[in-house]
Amino acid sequence: MRSIWVVFAKESIDNLRDRRSLMLALFYPVIGALLLGLLVSFVGGMFRGQGQSSLTLPVQGGERAPELIAFLSAKGIIIRPAPEDPRSAVRKGSADAVLVIPKGHTDNFTALRPADVQMVINATRLSTVIKVARVMEHVRAYDRQVGQARLREHGIAPEVASPLKIRSINVGRSRNLAGFFLNMLPPFIIFTIFVGGVYLAIDTTSGERERGSLEPLLANPVPRWAFMLGKALATFAFTLTAVVVQLLAFKLMFEYVAAGEFGIKVNPDLTAFIAVALICLPLIAFAVALQIIVATVSRSYKETQTYLGLLPLLPSLPGMILVFVPIKAQIWMMLIPTFGQILLIGRLMRQEPTVWSDVAVSIGSTGLITALLLYIAARLYNRDQMLFGG
Repeated sequence: MRSIWVVFAKESIDNLRDRRSLMLALFYPVIGALLLGLLVSFVGGMFRGQGQSSLTLPVQGGERAPELIAFLSAKGIIIRPAPEDPRSAVRKGSADAVLVIPKGHTDNFTALRPADVQMVINATRLSTVIKVARVMEHVRAYDRQVGQARLREHGIAPEVASPLKIRSINVGRSRNLAGFFLNMLPPFIIFTIFVGGVYLAIDTTSGERERGSLEPLLANPVPRWAFMLGKALATFAFTLTAVVVQLLAFKLMFEYVAAGEFGIKVNPDLTAFIAVALICLPLIAFAVALQIIVATVSRSYKETQTYLGLLPLLPSLPGMILVFVPIKAQIWMMLIPTFGQILLIGRLMRQEPTVWSDVAVSIGSTGLITALLLYIAARLYNRDQMLFGG
């Protein structure tokens, strides 16, 4: 047991002098939080700006609906003439949106028939979506106002036309865009787990093999599995440091980045971040075992860098998909390392109730697979071929 800690101490001290290891353990996690913070701040600022600024709306055929134009003007919308070809103007970006009152609108409106109103937009622009939402809210308000007035003219109470009073009750802890941004945290964390100690894993195996220092080390009267575990513990410590630094950076980001009334302001408590760190422990061990196996069987330092450089992309991909396509967690999903942790981290960040059976299955499954990988790594260390790669 003492030999394991000696190897751990030796590898840790050596790699504390390595700038690349320190950069990945300290610098990248902070950069990830800063990037997400800038994104939250930018989008939140865009929502606030669009919600509070005056709104200019090009209108084509406004003379066909003077009452609607007067209603929109009274709501603070600045009306201006539309370009000759509204669709081309919106497509090219010279106009965000154009309100079109088509021919026949006046006749239909006067005859109490539905009168067309068209909004030409480019839905790929976020600023356009926000602007159109504001305009359409006012157009619908005008539609309700006219409809109620017509009912009163015929002696009918407006309430008769609305038999249902529909209310939406949001039971989620995070509102609107907050949930979307919280769903972006798991991919960042998973990526850090597979990157935080990767240079240490490479250097302590492939690096020492190419420098010729691995063979003298293994010649010592210490079991090779002890060497492997000592190196694995050092890599584990560096990776855990990277994850903790990133979680602290995310906590600070949520403390100081606020985007106002559009629901982006959200601040998971410290307990949630501690729980995330604990859930990540078996996955960190899984990542370290996988890195050591790859570094052991690779034939050169560059080959190891190539393989382990691509490795983080695979576990991070499901997290990126879940950002845009959330799914309901099933117990079998917890059996898959990285996938189960992504779902659990997302729950904790959104401050949803914890399902302890899911936590137990995820930890147990990842722990068993990690133990198998460490056993394979120990067997590989006992082979003479590991001194030459392959």
